[in-house]
Amino acid sequence: MEKIEITCTNNGKSKIAEVLQKNDKYLKVVVEGTQITIEMFRQDVNIPYKGHTAGLEFSWLPKN
Repeated sequence: MEKIEITCTNNGKSKIAEVLQKNDKYLKVVVEGTQITIEMFRQDVNIPYKGHTAGLEFSWLPKN
């Protein structure tokens, strides 16, 4: 399974997450070591995916 590093935009901390589903505008991940899933979306392929859980915002921008 693909692993990525997502960043909390509220506090700048990063976490490793496993990708469950992915396409150009949708990403579903589970945070490693937890059962927390985050659904992330983006409108354009040039901006980061963004998602919310537990009152925190997370983002990820693929390196192309």
